[in-house]
Amino acid sequence: MAYRCAAHKKASLSGGSVGAGAGGGRGYYGGPDRISSLPDELLHHVLSFVTTPEAVRTSALSRRWVGIWKRVPRLHLLEEEATNAGHIPDHFDGILRRYAADVDIADLAISYHWDWPEVDGDRASAWAAFAARRVTGRFDLAVTTQVGHDDDAVLDLPCFERATEISLYSSGMAVRLPALDDNSAGNFTRLTRLHMSELRFSDAGEGISGVVSRRCPSLECLELEHIDGMEAITLRNDSLLSLRLAYVPLRRLDVAAGNMRKMRVKYCLDETSRCPWTGGAAMRLAAPALEELRWEDAYPDKVELISLPSCLMELAVVELPSHIIHEIGQSDFTKILKLFSRAHVLRLTSPMTATATLDSEEQESLIHSVQLPYYSELDLGVITNGHSSFGSTVVHFLRRNSSIRNLTLTLNPYHRKENKFAPCCMSNCTCHEPLKWWDQDIPLDSLEQLAIKHISGHREAKKLTVSAQCTKAINDWMYHRVELSV
Repeated sequence: MAYRCAAHKKASLSGGSVGAGAGGGRGYYGGPDRISSLPDELLHHVLSFVTTPEAVRTSALSRRWVGIWKRVPRLHLLEEEATNAGHIPDHFDGILRRYAADVDIADLAISYHWDWPEVDGDRASAWAAFAARRVTGRFDLAVTTQVGHDDDAVLDLPCFERATEISLYSSGMAVRLPALDDNSAGNFTRLTRLHMSELRFSDAGEGISGVVSRRCPSLECLELEHIDGMEAITLRNDSLLSLRLAYVPLRRLDVAAGNMRKMRVKYCLDETSRCPWTGGAAMRLAAPALEELRWEDAYPDKVELISLPSCLMELAVVELPSHIIHEIGQSDFTKILKLFSRAHVLRLTSPMTATATLDSEEQESLIHSVQLPYYSELDLGVITNGHSSFGSTVVHFLRRNSSIRNLTLTLNPYHRKENKFAPCCMSNCTCHEPLKWWDQDIPLDSLEQLAIKHISGHREAKKLTVSAQCTKAINDWMYHRVELSV
């Protein structure tokens, strides 16, 4: 017979029940409290896997557990875990006050988005100041002011000498960074990752530019997303490895990062390009070690390239929606490609305009005007906008480089920034003309994999697939993998 534990075995052999001799009823364990006998370090480790409110409640277990939670190196103060919604901010303050003063916090997260009671700038600043003194690892602060944007709500972010990661979300609240002329403010000495989103700056971007350039000697990853109040950003940091800017309206982007490997720019310069009275957008870029670039934005009106590599490991260019192209007056699709002579992986996404397909003279002359970079893997996304003729463009890409090993063609009916209902092409559209490329040879000597996604109803995609399969039959020594996705 198998026994659950030594106490269960003893009780079964004596005809009693577990814990019967210790004043308990059936199922009561009357043996020693082995968990409480563990050293504090192990208890702290165990409590780091439960929520902070649960860790606090362990003080009611016994005298041994009183105050154990105060030394757990992980604190997550989340509104959804609080029991009394009317006093959540006060509850958070109480936990921070009672936490052991001589313990470093490896992971601190504070999240509050209720309309009432509100969290003002002073309280949010106090939470940030506490984190600056105590956090040695990751700090995540996500707060929202009362209904609407409070112009007087300001979150003062001090320097974090020991934190390694900071994530800041402060919807409706301005963020003020340490002044550059304040030598006593300190630095973000160990900070390697900084993520800011849904906030605004009141200094047009000077503060974040100065902090990243002068106070972050170890910063490797910078991500700014949905930021208001910025006109320009100037970054001078050789420790920076990755930069992501998304939905940050800018008039000037100036980056000098000698070791930066990845860069992504998304919808930061398009609004400036559509407003000629602003003088246009400008970019100055020095990134000699750049390996991956993803560009989903307008091409700046003024560009100064100090240092760029000739070859990228991966280049991804996503054309703007057709309605933005119409406002700007020109397409920027090929201008980014001119900056580089080679790219091992090339990812292109281009929409068809409402009046012309990729096979029309307008679009064809645009793409054919640039000698595309060298690539061994091509990921081509076509936003059809109701059109169905694109085969000659794919053939064109293949002809430009016969060494392509992997080809992925993705057909999207509409741009995600536009309406989700794709229009139908007109009766006089070139889509209805006979295919010009079907009887032409397509060099596929190096092709190893062909994937065509969302081909439902597209005759040209099916013909391209047939062509690839025919080539496989002719070249028995070649391995072609054909994937179709409807």
